[in-house]
Amino acid sequence: MMRWRAGLLALALAGCSSEQPAPAPSPTPQAAPEPAPAPAPIDVGALAPGELPAPELAGVAPASGQWHTGKGNARFVDAGGTGAFALRCDSPRRQLVFLRSGTVEAGAMLRIVTGMAAASYPVVASGRRVEARASIDDRFLAALQKVKGPIGVSLGEGPVLAVPADPAIAAVIRACRGR
Repeated sequence: MMRWRAGLLALALAGCSSEQPAPAPSPTPQAAPEPAPAPAPIDVGALAPGELPAPELAGVAPASGQWHTGKGNARFVDAGGTGAFALRCDSPRRQLVFLRSGTVEAGAMLRIVTGMAAASYPVVASGRRVEARASIDDRFLAALQKVKGPIGVSLGEGPVLAVPADPAIAAVIRACRGR
């Protein structure tokens, strides 16, 4: 019991020190962080049944150009004559190959967005373009076949290229699936 009292007395005396604690440093004034831009509101009432909000496409003007088809492929060529986006069938591997002009850092993804679905695929650089592959059984391809509105395509954190939907896309997917 005596030990307990001695410990309590030592604790009480430690709190009676005449030294004042150093004042806490005052915070240095910092510039207020700039507010992040507010995302554009999405009018959910304007969506068709089964359609999802696609903020990546909000305010992005569709590229001018047209789709061209060949055996097992469809290419979107912009108004300047550049093949901006394409898809082709790799039948032996049962894959659909997406091709996009541009360059990216290693580990980047190709993101494709529609009003019904979105998907991201790892890319492999090939000169001034990149390619990404999807299994022909990938569920996203079913949504891509049915798309009516614009299709957004972006590389990594780069800008979105909005291309118009076209029946050639569904034709390439259907042919690649053998249906």
